[in-house]
Amino acid sequence: MRSGSTAQRTTARNLTGAAAGGTLGGGVADSPARPVRVMPLGDSITAGMNSTGAAGYRDELLDHLHRLGHDIDFVGPYVNVWQPRGDPHYAAVPGISIQELTGLLPRWLPSARPDWLLVHIGTNNMYGPEHTDAPGFLRTFLETLLRLAPSAGILLASIIPSRLPEWQAHIDAYNRRVRETAEEFGRRGKVFFVDMAPALHASPQGGDDLSDLVHPNDQGYATMAAVWRDALHARLPAPECGPILDHNPHLRTPWLSEAAQQAPGDAPAFFPGWTNRGVHACPGRLAGLDNGSNAVGLVGTPGFLGISTRLATTPGRPVRVTFRARADTLAASGSRGEPADPARTFGIQADGHPRATVTATDDWRTWTYDFTPTTAETDLRFTPAARPGRGPLLTDVLAREAAP
Repeated sequence: MRSGSTAQRTTARNLTGAAAGGTLGGGVADSPARPVRVMPLGDSITAGMNSTGAAGYRDELLDHLHRLGHDIDFVGPYVNVWQPRGDPHYAAVPGISIQELTGLLPRWLPSARPDWLLVHIGTNNMYGPEHTDAPGFLRTFLETLLRLAPSAGILLASIIPSRLPEWQAHIDAYNRRVRETAEEFGRRGKVFFVDMAPALHASPQGGDDLSDLVHPNDQGYATMAAVWRDALHARLPAPECGPILDHNPHLRTPWLSEAAQQAPGDAPAFFPGWTNRGVHACPGRLAGLDNGSNAVGLVGTPGFLGISTRLATTPGRPVRVTFRARADTLAASGSRGEPADPARTFGIQADGHPRATVTATDDWRTWTYDFTPTTAETDLRFTPAARPGRGPLLTDVLAREAAP
Protein backbone atom coordinates (compact mmCIF):
# COMPACT_ATOMS: atom_id res chain seq x y z
CA MET A 1 0.00 0.00 0.00
CA ARG A 2 1.42 3.37 -1.07
CA SER A 3 1.07 6.24 1.39
CA GLY A 4 2.07 9.88 1.66
CA SER A 5 5.59 10.47 2.98
CA THR A 6 4.25 12.95 5.54
CA ALA A 7 0.92 13.65 7.17
CA GLN A 8 0.36 16.51 4.70
CA ARG A 9 1.12 14.60 1.49
CA THR A 10 -2.13 13.76 -0.29
CA THR A 11 -2.51 12.40 -3.81
CA ALA A 12 -5.31 11.45 -6.15
CA ARG A 13 -4.53 9.50 -9.29
CA ASN A 14 -6.06 7.03 -11.69
CA LEU A 15 -5.23 3.37 -11.16
CA THR A 16 -3.20 1.79 -13.92
CA GLY A 17 -2.43 -1.75 -14.94
CA ALA A 18 -4.47 -4.94 -14.90
CA ALA A 19 -5.84 -4.41 -11.40
CA ALA A 20 -7.56 -1.20 -12.42
CA GLY A 21 -8.67 -2.26 -15.88
CA GLY A 22 -8.21 1.24 -17.34
CA THR A 23 -6.15 4.43 -17.33
CA LEU A 24 -7.09 8.10 -17.32
CA GLY A 25 -7.91 9.21 -20.83
CA GLY A 26 -7.23 5.75 -22.23
CA GLY A 27 -10.83 5.17 -23.35
CA VAL A 28 -11.14 1.84 -21.53
CA ALA A 29 -13.75 1.51 -18.80
CA ASP A 30 -12.63 -0.08 -15.56
CA SER A 31 -13.66 -3.51 -14.31
CA PRO A 32 -14.16 -3.23 -10.54
CA ALA A 33 -14.06 -6.28 -8.36
CA ARG A 34 -17.59 -7.37 -7.44
CA PRO A 35 -18.32 -7.39 -3.70
CA VAL A 36 -19.18 -10.74 -2.13
CA ARG A 37 -22.98 -10.89 -2.26
CA VAL A 38 -24.36 -12.21 1.05
CA MET A 39 -28.07 -12.89 1.63
CA PRO A 40 -29.25 -12.91 5.28
CA LEU A 41 -32.18 -15.34 4.92
CA GLY A 42 -34.80 -16.27 7.50
CA ASP A 43 -37.59 -14.96 9.72
CA SER A 44 -37.97 -12.14 12.26
CA ILE A 45 -34.68 -13.04 13.92
CA THR A 46 -32.85 -12.39 10.65
CA ALA A 47 -35.00 -9.28 10.08
CA GLY A 48 -33.73 -7.93 13.43
CA MET A 49 -36.92 -7.70 15.50
CA ASN A 50 -36.43 -6.01 18.89
CA SER A 51 -32.92 -4.77 18.04
CA THR A 52 -31.73 -1.18 18.10
CA GLY A 53 -32.20 0.24 14.62
CA ALA A 54 -33.95 -2.98 13.53
CA ALA A 55 -30.68 -4.15 11.98
CA GLY A 56 -30.35 -7.32 14.09
CA TYR A 57 -26.96 -8.91 13.56
CA ARG A 58 -26.43 -7.36 10.13
CA ASP A 59 -24.68 -4.05 10.93
CA GLU A 60 -22.37 -5.73 13.41
CA LEU A 61 -21.57 -8.53 10.97
CA LEU A 62 -20.81 -6.09 8.17
CA ASP A 63 -18.44 -4.18 10.44
CA HIS A 64 -16.72 -7.43 11.46
CA LEU A 65 -16.19 -8.50 7.86
CA HIS A 66 -15.00 -5.05 6.83
CA ARG A 67 -12.43 -5.04 9.61
CA LEU A 68 -11.20 -8.38 8.26
CA GLY A 69 -10.82 -6.79 4.81
CA HIS A 70 -13.81 -8.39 3.04
CA ASP A 71 -15.85 -6.24 0.65
CA ILE A 72 -19.44 -7.38 1.31
CA ASP A 73 -22.77 -6.50 -0.27
CA PHE A 74 -25.92 -7.66 1.52
CA VAL A 75 -28.66 -8.65 -0.95
CA GLY A 76 -32.35 -9.38 -0.64
CA PRO A 77 -35.79 -8.01 -1.52
CA TYR A 78 -36.29 -5.99 1.67
CA VAL A 79 -34.63 -2.87 3.05
CA ASN A 80 -34.45 -1.55 6.59
CA VAL A 81 -35.66 2.06 6.58
CA TRP A 82 -34.23 2.58 10.10
CA GLN A 83 -30.78 1.30 9.13
CA PRO A 84 -28.22 2.95 11.42
CA ARG A 85 -25.06 2.79 9.33
CA GLY A 86 -24.59 -0.18 6.98
CA ASP A 87 -26.13 -2.02 4.04
CA PRO A 88 -29.94 -2.14 4.52
CA HIS A 89 -30.81 -5.20 2.38
CA TYR A 90 -31.97 -8.61 3.65
CA ALA A 91 -34.34 -11.50 2.85
CA ALA A 92 -36.50 -12.29 5.87
CA VAL A 93 -40.18 -12.18 6.85
CA PRO A 94 -41.35 -12.04 10.50
CA GLY A 95 -43.52 -15.03 11.43
CA ILE A 96 -42.59 -17.08 8.37
CA SER A 97 -42.22 -20.87 8.50
CA ILE A 98 -39.74 -23.05 6.63
CA GLN A 99 -42.26 -24.12 4.00
CA GLU A 100 -43.54 -20.57 3.47
CA LEU A 101 -40.01 -19.27 2.98
CA THR A 102 -39.35 -22.06 0.47
CA GLY A 103 -42.20 -20.74 -1.66
CA LEU A 104 -40.57 -17.28 -1.87
CA LEU A 105 -37.15 -18.45 -3.03
CA PRO A 106 -37.99 -18.60 -6.77
CA ARG A 107 -38.90 -14.88 -6.63
CA TRP A 108 -35.89 -13.82 -4.59
CA LEU A 109 -32.81 -15.76 -5.63
CA PRO A 110 -32.48 -15.20 -9.40
CA SER A 111 -32.38 -11.40 -9.11
CA ALA A 112 -30.29 -11.33 -5.92
CA ARG A 113 -27.54 -13.61 -7.28
CA PRO A 114 -26.10 -14.39 -3.82
CA ASP A 115 -22.63 -15.82 -3.38
CA TRP A 116 -23.44 -16.89 0.20
CA LEU A 117 -26.67 -17.44 2.11
CA LEU A 118 -26.87 -17.12 5.90
CA VAL A 119 -29.82 -19.34 6.81
CA HIS A 120 -31.52 -19.25 10.21
CA ILE A 121 -35.00 -20.70 9.82
CA GLY A 122 -37.38 -22.97 11.76
CA THR A 123 -38.30 -21.03 14.89
CA ASN A 124 -41.89 -20.48 13.74
CA ASN A 125 -42.29 -24.22 13.15
CA MET A 126 -41.51 -25.00 16.79
CA TYR A 127 -44.71 -23.67 18.41
CA GLY A 128 -47.22 -26.39 17.52
CA PRO A 129 -47.58 -30.03 16.46
CA GLU A 130 -45.95 -29.42 13.07
CA HIS A 131 -42.55 -29.19 14.75
CA THR A 132 -42.07 -32.88 13.94
CA ASP A 133 -42.45 -32.05 10.22
CA ALA A 134 -39.82 -29.31 10.30
CA PRO A 135 -36.85 -31.52 9.31
CA GLY A 136 -38.70 -32.65 6.17
CA PHE A 137 -39.59 -29.06 5.33
CA LEU A 138 -35.92 -28.15 5.77
CA ARG A 139 -34.83 -30.80 3.25
CA THR A 140 -37.23 -29.39 0.66
CA PHE A 141 -35.95 -25.90 1.47
CA LEU A 142 -32.34 -26.94 0.85
CA GLU A 143 -33.24 -28.79 -2.33
CA THR A 144 -34.81 -25.58 -3.61
CA LEU A 145 -31.78 -23.49 -2.65
CA LEU A 146 -29.40 -25.85 -4.44
CA ARG A 147 -31.58 -25.81 -7.55
CA LEU A 148 -31.99 -22.04 -7.73
CA ALA A 149 -28.49 -21.02 -6.57
CA PRO A 150 -26.25 -23.98 -7.42
CA SER A 151 -22.99 -22.04 -7.11
CA ALA A 152 -23.81 -20.28 -3.85
CA GLY A 153 -22.46 -21.32 -0.48
CA ILE A 154 -25.02 -22.05 2.23
CA LEU A 155 -24.30 -21.55 5.93
CA LEU A 156 -27.13 -23.39 7.70
CA ALA A 157 -27.45 -22.49 11.38
CA SER A 158 -29.01 -24.28 14.29
CA ILE A 159 -31.75 -22.01 15.61
CA ILE A 160 -31.29 -20.03 18.80
CA PRO A 161 -32.84 -21.12 22.13
CA SER A 162 -36.17 -20.09 23.68
CA ARG A 163 -37.13 -19.17 27.24
CA LEU A 164 -40.12 -21.54 27.11
CA PRO A 165 -39.08 -25.11 28.11
CA GLU A 166 -41.67 -26.81 25.86
CA TRP A 167 -40.48 -24.93 22.80
CA GLN A 168 -36.86 -25.54 23.79
CA ALA A 169 -37.42 -29.31 23.71
CA HIS A 170 -38.70 -28.96 20.14
CA ILE A 171 -35.73 -26.74 19.23
CA ASP A 172 -33.20 -29.23 20.61
CA ALA A 173 -34.69 -32.08 18.58
CA TYR A 174 -34.86 -29.94 15.43
CA ASN A 175 -31.29 -28.69 15.79
CA ARG A 176 -29.97 -32.25 15.88
CA ARG A 177 -31.63 -32.80 12.53
CA VAL A 178 -30.31 -29.49 11.20
CA ARG A 179 -26.76 -30.69 11.80
CA GLU A 180 -27.42 -34.08 10.18
CA THR A 181 -29.11 -32.46 7.18
CA ALA A 182 -26.34 -29.93 6.68
CA GLU A 183 -23.72 -32.68 6.75
CA GLU A 184 -25.71 -34.78 4.27
CA PHE A 185 -26.27 -31.89 1.84
CA GLY A 186 -22.67 -30.78 2.32
CA ARG A 187 -21.62 -33.86 0.37
CA ARG A 188 -23.65 -32.56 -2.59
CA GLY A 189 -22.84 -28.87 -2.54
CA LYS A 190 -21.39 -26.00 -0.54
CA VAL A 191 -23.60 -26.50 2.53
CA PHE A 192 -22.00 -25.97 5.95
CA PHE A 193 -23.43 -26.33 9.44
CA VAL A 194 -23.10 -23.35 11.79
CA ASP A 195 -23.83 -24.18 15.42
CA MET A 196 -25.51 -20.95 16.47
CA ALA A 197 -27.65 -22.33 19.31
CA PRO A 198 -24.94 -22.84 21.99
CA ALA A 199 -23.64 -19.30 21.53
CA LEU A 200 -26.79 -17.69 22.98
CA HIS A 201 -28.10 -18.21 26.50
CA ALA A 202 -31.83 -18.39 27.31
CA SER A 203 -33.36 -18.71 30.77
CA PRO A 204 -37.02 -18.87 31.87
CA GLN A 205 -36.08 -16.29 34.51
CA GLY A 206 -34.65 -13.81 31.98
CA GLY A 207 -31.31 -12.01 32.35
CA ASP A 208 -30.08 -13.68 29.17
CA ASP A 209 -29.44 -12.98 25.47
CA LEU A 210 -33.14 -12.69 24.59
CA SER A 211 -35.54 -9.74 24.53
CA ASP A 212 -38.65 -11.95 24.80
CA LEU A 213 -39.40 -15.68 24.46
CA VAL A 214 -37.54 -16.13 21.16
CA HIS A 215 -35.91 -12.93 19.85
CA PRO A 216 -32.41 -11.80 20.78
CA ASN A 217 -31.64 -8.54 22.51
CA ASP A 218 -28.77 -6.37 21.24
CA GLN A 219 -26.27 -8.52 23.12
CA GLY A 220 -27.71 -11.66 21.54
CA TYR A 221 -27.62 -10.16 18.06
CA ALA A 222 -23.99 -9.16 18.60
CA THR A 223 -23.24 -12.77 19.52
CA MET A 224 -24.98 -14.00 16.37
CA ALA A 225 -22.89 -11.56 14.31
CA ALA A 226 -19.69 -12.99 15.76
CA VAL A 227 -20.74 -16.57 14.96
CA TRP A 228 -21.66 -15.66 11.38
CA ARG A 229 -18.37 -13.74 11.06
CA ASP A 230 -16.26 -16.72 12.04
CA ALA A 231 -18.17 -19.09 9.77
CA LEU A 232 -18.04 -16.83 6.73
CA HIS A 233 -14.49 -15.54 7.19
CA ALA A 234 -13.18 -19.10 7.29
CA ARG A 235 -14.64 -19.76 3.84
CA LEU A 236 -13.99 -16.50 1.98
CA PRO A 237 -10.78 -15.90 0.00
CA ALA A 238 -8.11 -14.15 2.03
CA PRO A 239 -8.36 -10.38 1.46
CA GLU A 240 -5.49 -8.85 -0.50
CA CYS A 241 -5.82 -5.48 1.27
CA GLY A 242 -6.23 -4.13 4.78
CA PRO A 243 -9.36 -3.41 6.84
CA ILE A 244 -12.22 -1.44 5.26
CA LEU A 245 -13.03 1.61 7.38
CA ASP A 246 -16.29 2.91 5.89
CA HIS A 247 -19.63 1.27 6.69
CA ASN A 248 -21.47 1.59 3.37
CA PRO A 249 -18.91 1.76 0.51
CA HIS A 250 -21.42 1.04 -2.26
CA LEU A 251 -23.94 3.70 -1.25
CA ARG A 252 -26.80 1.28 -0.61
CA THR A 253 -29.97 3.05 0.49
CA PRO A 254 -33.58 2.12 1.35
CA TRP A 255 -34.90 5.25 -0.38
CA LEU A 256 -33.81 5.01 -4.03
CA SER A 257 -35.89 3.46 -6.82
CA GLU A 258 -34.42 2.07 -10.03
CA ALA A 259 -36.26 4.56 -12.26
CA ALA A 260 -34.62 8.00 -12.07
CA GLN A 261 -32.17 10.23 -10.27
CA GLN A 262 -33.47 11.93 -7.16
CA ALA A 263 -32.32 15.06 -5.37
CA PRO A 264 -32.42 14.12 -1.68
CA GLY A 265 -30.93 17.51 -0.80
CA ASP A 266 -29.30 17.31 2.60
CA ALA A 267 -31.38 14.40 3.99
CA PRO A 268 -28.80 13.08 6.48
CA ALA A 269 -30.00 9.47 6.61
CA PHE A 270 -30.52 8.91 2.88
CA PHE A 271 -27.34 6.83 2.68
CA PRO A 272 -26.67 4.91 5.93
CA GLY A 273 -23.15 5.58 7.16
CA TRP A 274 -22.82 8.83 5.18
CA THR A 275 -23.61 12.45 6.00
CA ASN A 276 -25.49 13.78 3.00
CA ARG A 277 -24.73 17.46 2.46
CA GLY A 278 -26.66 17.71 -0.79
CA VAL A 279 -26.29 15.31 -3.72
CA HIS A 280 -28.31 13.74 -6.51
CA ALA A 281 -28.91 10.05 -5.86
CA CYS A 282 -28.64 7.71 -8.82
CA PRO A 283 -29.70 4.02 -8.89
CA GLY A 284 -27.07 1.59 -10.05
CA ARG A 285 -28.75 0.44 -13.26
CA LEU A 286 -29.32 4.00 -14.42
CA ALA A 287 -25.69 4.81 -13.67
CA GLY A 288 -24.46 1.83 -15.68
CA LEU A 289 -23.40 -0.23 -12.66
CA ASP A 290 -23.87 -3.97 -12.24
CA ASN A 291 -22.00 -4.66 -9.02
CA GLY A 292 -24.69 -3.83 -6.46
CA SER A 293 -23.76 -0.17 -6.11
CA ASN A 294 -25.66 3.09 -6.32
CA ALA A 295 -24.08 6.44 -7.15
CA VAL A 296 -24.30 10.05 -6.04
CA GLY A 297 -24.05 13.15 -8.21
CA LEU A 298 -22.06 16.04 -6.78
CA VAL A 299 -24.10 19.14 -7.63
CA GLY A 300 -22.65 22.64 -7.98
CA THR A 301 -25.54 24.40 -6.25
CA PRO A 302 -25.28 26.83 -3.31
CA GLY A 303 -25.73 24.90 -0.09
CA PHE A 304 -24.98 21.54 -1.72
CA LEU A 305 -21.68 20.56 -0.14
CA GLY A 306 -21.39 16.93 -1.26
CA ILE A 307 -21.19 13.87 0.95
CA SER A 308 -18.91 12.67 3.75
CA THR A 309 -18.28 9.69 5.98
CA ARG A 310 -16.48 9.37 9.31
CA LEU A 311 -13.66 6.84 9.51
CA ALA A 312 -12.23 5.25 12.66
CA THR A 313 -8.53 5.71 11.86
CA THR A 314 -5.22 4.89 13.51
CA PRO A 315 -2.89 7.89 13.73
CA GLY A 316 0.17 7.31 11.57
CA ARG A 317 -1.23 4.28 9.74
CA PRO A 318 -1.74 5.04 6.02
CA VAL A 319 -5.17 4.82 4.42
CA ARG A 320 -5.89 4.28 0.74
CA VAL A 321 -9.29 5.28 -0.61
CA THR A 322 -10.35 3.75 -3.92
CA PHE A 323 -13.38 5.23 -5.60
CA ARG A 324 -15.02 5.33 -9.01
CA ALA A 325 -16.24 8.37 -10.90
CA ARG A 326 -17.69 9.43 -14.24
CA ALA A 327 -19.28 12.56 -15.70
CA ASP A 328 -23.05 12.73 -15.17
CA THR A 329 -24.36 12.78 -18.75
CA LEU A 330 -27.66 11.11 -17.85
CA ALA A 331 -29.92 14.14 -17.68
CA ALA A 332 -27.75 17.14 -18.51
CA SER A 333 -29.10 19.40 -21.30
CA GLY A 334 -28.56 22.89 -22.61
CA SER A 335 -31.05 25.73 -22.97
CA ARG A 336 -32.38 24.34 -26.28
CA GLY A 337 -32.45 20.72 -25.20
CA GLU A 338 -29.12 19.79 -26.77
CA PRO A 339 -26.64 17.80 -24.65
CA ALA A 340 -24.77 20.05 -22.26
CA ASP A 341 -21.18 19.67 -21.18
CA PRO A 342 -21.47 18.40 -17.60
CA ALA A 343 -19.14 19.55 -14.86
CA ARG A 344 -16.28 17.07 -14.56
CA THR A 345 -14.24 18.06 -11.53
CA PHE A 346 -14.82 17.45 -7.85
CA GLY A 347 -12.77 17.38 -4.69
CA ILE A 348 -11.78 14.73 -2.20
CA GLN A 349 -10.33 15.60 1.18
CA ALA A 350 -9.50 13.96 4.49
CA ASP A 351 -9.25 15.97 7.70
CA GLY A 352 -5.84 17.65 8.00
CA HIS A 353 -4.94 17.23 4.33
CA PRO A 354 -5.16 19.45 1.26
CA ARG A 355 -8.13 19.06 -1.06
CA ALA A 356 -7.31 17.03 -4.19
CA THR A 357 -9.15 17.63 -7.46
CA VAL A 358 -10.34 14.79 -9.69
CA THR A 359 -11.42 15.21 -13.31
CA ALA A 360 -13.97 12.63 -14.43
CA THR A 361 -14.37 11.22 -17.95
CA ASP A 362 -17.52 10.02 -19.72
CA ASP A 363 -17.15 6.46 -18.47
CA TRP A 364 -16.34 4.93 -15.12
CA ARG A 365 -12.73 5.11 -13.90
CA THR A 366 -11.21 3.93 -10.64
CA TRP A 367 -9.09 6.40 -8.67
CA THR A 368 -7.11 6.30 -5.46
CA TYR A 369 -6.55 8.85 -2.73
CA ASP A 370 -3.85 8.23 -0.12
CA PHE A 371 -3.48 9.93 3.23
CA THR A 372 -1.97 9.32 6.65
CA PRO A 373 -4.36 10.21 9.49
CA THR A 374 -3.26 12.17 12.51
CA THR A 375 -6.30 11.49 14.70
CA ALA A 376 -8.45 8.56 15.79
CA GLU A 377 -11.39 9.77 13.68
CA THR A 378 -11.17 11.27 10.20
CA ASP A 379 -13.86 12.83 8.04
CA LEU A 380 -13.55 11.90 4.36
CA ARG A 381 -15.40 14.37 2.14
CA PHE A 382 -16.34 14.53 -1.53
CA THR A 383 -17.27 18.06 -2.60
CA PRO A 384 -18.53 19.53 -5.89
CA ALA A 385 -16.61 22.01 -8.00
CA ALA A 386 -17.57 25.68 -7.96
CA ARG A 387 -19.11 25.42 -11.43
CA PRO A 388 -22.93 25.39 -11.22
CA GLY A 389 -24.95 22.46 -12.51
CA ARG A 390 -24.75 18.70 -12.34
CA GLY A 391 -21.37 17.37 -11.35
CA PRO A 392 -19.74 13.92 -11.67
CA LEU A 393 -21.15 10.66 -10.35
CA LEU A 394 -19.32 8.88 -7.55
CA THR A 395 -19.54 5.34 -6.17
CA ASP A 396 -17.65 2.34 -4.72
CA VAL A 397 -15.73 4.25 -2.05
CA LEU A 398 -13.51 1.79 -0.20
CA ALA A 399 -11.29 3.32 2.49
CA ARG A 400 -8.73 0.70 3.48
CA GLU A 401 -6.21 0.94 6.26
CA ALA A 402 -2.73 -0.47 5.83
CA ALA A 403 -2.34 -3.85 7.45
CA PRO A 404 -0.72 -3.69 10.94
